[in-house]
Amino acid sequence: MLIPNQAADGGTLTSLFRRALAGCQLQPGETVAVLSNAQSPPAYIDATAAAASTLGAKVFTVGLPSIQRAAGTVPGVGEVYGLTGLTDLGAAVAALKAVDLVVDLSVLLHSAEQEEILAAGTRMLMITEPPEILERMFPTDALRERVQNSVTLLGAAGEIAIRSDAGTDITMGLGQFGSGGGWGFTSGPGTHAHLASGLAAIYPNEGSANGRWVIDAGDIIFPFKTYVQSPITCEVVNGFIVSITGPGADAELYRDYLESWGDPEGFAMSHIGWGCNDRARWNALALLDRSATQGMDGRCFAGNVLFSTGPNNEAGGSRFTLAHSDVPVRRHSVWLDGRQILDHGRFVVDELAFDDGFARLGAQPPATPATPATPATPAAPAPAADDALVGA
Repeated sequence: MLIPNQAADGGTLTSLFRRALAGCQLQPGETVAVLSNAQSPPAYIDATAAAASTLGAKVFTVGLPSIQRAAGTVPGVGEVYGLTGLTDLGAAVAALKAVDLVVDLSVLLHSAEQEEILAAGTRMLMITEPPEILERMFPTDALRERVQNSVTLLGAAGEIAIRSDAGTDITMGLGQFGSGGGWGFTSGPGTHAHLASGLAAIYPNEGSANGRWVIDAGDIIFPFKTYVQSPITCEVVNGFIVSITGPGADAELYRDYLESWGDPEGFAMSHIGWGCNDRARWNALALLDRSATQGMDGRCFAGNVLFSTGPNNEAGGSRFTLAHSDVPVRRHSVWLDGRQILDHGRFVVDELAFDDGFARLGAQPPATPATPATPATPAAPAPAADDALVGA
């Protein structure tokens, strides 16, 4: 539910959503399903339908029932990905598989139903953020190019190495799964986009992640939507977190959350990548009502490294679990097959560069740490990427 300072009148919303649907190349005569649930803002449902109609599309709406959550297996009442109101509604899934575009206001992310709909060739646009964020992070050609270049770099690599001054030192093999990314628009059959967005990611090879991952003060944990106050050290062995330690309550809270699902798969390393959107803001959660945002600012701000835990089924893997977390961390350095991509959170390759204000502020970029060795045996090349979003 949107709160007043994050709301907008119907005309403004319709204009905004019309731009978004036009960016997804919606054509006259195409069929659009607007998918909602009890948490979807009614103004978004109306504005999406009106915007699609002005572009000549045939529109219908689908209101899903509330998610049935088993109290003993689903902790808390926050974000839960993978559970949807489409479960056991085969007729509704069949209808959505038959349309050209689904505008998802209900969050089907990481669900079996979303996979089935996309596999049928339906494209999907998810919209969850309040208008201020949608407008500020709206897709641009520069963002699209930065995401596509990132996807290409990740897809061609056989290994990713990540370091930080806080203590992160981890490597992961790449190539078993394809890379992907999102900038907010989608046009190809069976593709998915999230408005607003701006990130690129890849799922590591099964069992290949080894090392230490440190979540430092100021980093963000989703679904908590909170900034960490004291460091958390995650030891990773053969693709799974084996210990979570730290001096404060943050480590205990994160460990307890993952344990509370009762599913060992929730400790697996899921997608890894980085934020690309230079108009996303790290500080957004400190300024906005947390209940009114899914946190795409935090997930997408340019130069973050986004660690994820839990499922890999969206990439074609066998691991499906409701235990999922996204953790964007700052000031990390990244290498792909020995080539440095990020230096303390700043892009250092021309194809990802943008003006981050360092020169205007008179700041000096951080020193570059030593480059890790190139892997002796790179993994097989990843398949060609599309504009499908691989993460939240």
